[in-house]
Amino acid sequence: MLGRRIRFTVFTVSIVALMITMTFLPASAQLSQWRSLNPTRDGTTGPSSRVAPAPYLYGVQMLAPNYGWAVGGTCNVFTSAGTCPGSGFVLFWDGTRWRQVLVPAIAGTLTSVSIVTANDVWAVGMQDATGKATIIHWDGVSWAAATVPDGITDLFSVFILPGGLDGWAVGRGSAANILRWSGLWPTGAWSAFSTPSSSRDLRGVFLISPTEGWAVGTTTPVPPATIFHWDGAGWTDATAGSPTANNLYSVFMVSSSDAWAVGASSKIIRWNGASWTGPMVAPTSSIDYRSIHMVTSADGWIAGAKDPTTGEGLLLRWNGIAWTTVRSYVTVALNDVFMLGGSVGCVVGEAETVASWNGSTWSAQTSPTDIDLNAISMVASNDGWAVGDNGTIFRYDGISWAHYETLPSGVDLYGLDLRATNDGWAVGDSPPYLTSPPGGFPPVILRWNGAAWTEVTPSGVALGQALYAVDIVSAAESWAVGSGRAVLSIPMPVIAATMLKWDGTIWASVPSGTPAGSSLFGIKMLSSTDGWAVGCQDPSTCQIPIIVRWNGLAWGAVTYPSSAKGLRGIFMLSPTDGWAVGYAPTAGGQATIIHWDGSQWTSVPGPTVGGASYLNSIFMVSPTDGWAVGLDTTAPGKSLIVRWDGLTWNVVATLPLPPSMAVSLNSVFMVASLDGWIVSDQGLILHYGPESVPGTTTSVTTVIQTTTSTISGTTTTTSSTGSSATTSTGTTTSIPPSPIPGFPIESILAGLLGSLIALTVIRRRRRL
Repeated sequence: MLGRRIRFTVFTVSIVALMITMTFLPASAQLSQWRSLNPTRDGTTGPSSRVAPAPYLYGVQMLAPNYGWAVGGTCNVFTSAGTCPGSGFVLFWDGTRWRQVLVPAIAGTLTSVSIVTANDVWAVGMQDATGKATIIHWDGVSWAAATVPDGITDLFSVFILPGGLDGWAVGRGSAANILRWSGLWPTGAWSAFSTPSSSRDLRGVFLISPTEGWAVGTTTPVPPATIFHWDGAGWTDATAGSPTANNLYSVFMVSSSDAWAVGASSKIIRWNGASWTGPMVAPTSSIDYRSIHMVTSADGWIAGAKDPTTGEGLLLRWNGIAWTTVRSYVTVALNDVFMLGGSVGCVVGEAETVASWNGSTWSAQTSPTDIDLNAISMVASNDGWAVGDNGTIFRYDGISWAHYETLPSGVDLYGLDLRATNDGWAVGDSPPYLTSPPGGFPPVILRWNGAAWTEVTPSGVALGQALYAVDIVSAAESWAVGSGRAVLSIPMPVIAATMLKWDGTIWASVPSGTPAGSSLFGIKMLSSTDGWAVGCQDPSTCQIPIIVRWNGLAWGAVTYPSSAKGLRGIFMLSPTDGWAVGYAPTAGGQATIIHWDGSQWTSVPGPTVGGASYLNSIFMVSPTDGWAVGLDTTAPGKSLIVRWDGLTWNVVATLPLPPSMAVSLNSVFMVASLDGWIVSDQGLILHYGPESVPGTTTSVTTVIQTTTSTISGTTTTTSSTGSSATTSTGTTTSIPPSPIPGFPIESILAGLLGSLIALTVIRRRRRL
């Protein structure tokens, strides 16, 4: 009995000591999980004519650097001609990340948000499930639907004056296009207010005081654009003599004698206290300007649709004399911009994109694109690249992903490998030539030298082919593999899969040892005398695999398991330990996973998936730790992540990602066992890492604990609605967000210790 007590005491003390030690370990000591850079985006498309994915963000406002709201939904309000069905959502900024907060289920797509205080926030939007416009209110605990008068179906903008007793919302409807808020929530009410014309859609509203404001809108039914003025008694029509015939989407007042409005086709007009003047000279000619925010009369911003020249969402800055273009580093249209002074700001747009301004540059806080991303390679945890369709290249600097450049040819880029911060290759398709498919040009090969990506044209390469993967052995040796497709625009038959070698000077063709018409999709070189490449003999269905091996002299075919289907990715840890992944049978079954043990390839059980599902990419951290990603086509389709634990490959749930996430995951790269990245179709980017839990800090505002949708603590707010502001002083302790599932090690140890104590108590009770 005494021995048992001694053993129990020693064990308990050891566990407690270990728990204390874990308390001081860095964040990397916590278990990790995959998370999307976007809070809600899941790769599905909304009811829109666009191919780009929903959801869309239309409104953003910040109360302080660590308090803000963004609103949006699944409907594209800029392309919808009439009613715009869809569901709305809101995101809350706590100074660390954007998180989703639940809204009433009936809410339609939300278009605008106005913050009075941390406990008094309004959002408006398109028609809800009852057919009326959406108005919801945040009281510091939850979002609740407000009663909306009959006759108004859609709202595009809301502005609540400081104090929260007086506000306006504008939109369109059968009987009204302006609503007025009077009172305090929840006893106040929204009521329809008469305007000079209720047949015109109003898109923006702004007030400088209870007796001075403007509302702007569209040209329907006839030009010019709609401009209404508020004088404290009523709205009057100021459209006559308007300097623009284009739709106006946004208005901002600096003072009663200085206001701005922007709209379609790069239109900018300005109010001088007596009349609207313009249109002003703009840096662009045909891009829709969707939002304007002036910091002062000499400092302001405009956000707009994608610039076809740069491929980036448009941002313009006013310096008191002229508007100039500023890079946004995101490749989506931007719908709203809000500035919290000159050094803090936020802009939101399509594909749930959010970017922030730090006083000198814009950086994405979510994925910066909706373009398909095909490959990723990291040099370090704070240095990496991704490439995708349309010749787009993105860079990671340890903080955010940013659009780096787009190739003039616009060809899709499929493969990427970085050996060092100043040495890397990217490969892709061949430029189109007269007809489709491509014809008379070699595939694109780009080299990174630490300063720029430059094109390196391969010599003696079959024209019209695509390169799908590249792997670097050394500065003087790299390999790239690709297609062997027929080129219809020039008289050329199908050929063997393309295989290229870089010798430090030129890229040259090397016989790939594959049948004509086949394609190689993955390559991994262990050394100059040992390498592997995999692919399909039938690229259209990818059911017949190819495996070839380099022995230092030639590529030769290697026998594959009879159950294997076409292969998409390969990773070799050593000459005796390698993995390859690929397709499932067209009728459904297990996705292909095969293992090399130094003498043969053998099939390993993979996930059971729908027909023609696949694993695209694989990365092995060690013999007992690896990842593979792809797509499960089982209706309605879902993204696929599987992990090797040394014994089996297990499907990893994508939660807390949206369970409906249904895009192809194209490339996985692990910097370390607890640091990894996945890039996907539609620009979705996933990061694997420990969940950082911010501690209690002192700040200027209260932070929401979004998992319970509550706010607690003493509130200190700086309310900034447009250029009017009310400020109260004091100190507030921010409530840190609840940790997202992914238990820290100390929690696991605590559970083990608790279980041990419970068992001990039970055993003692049994003796009694």
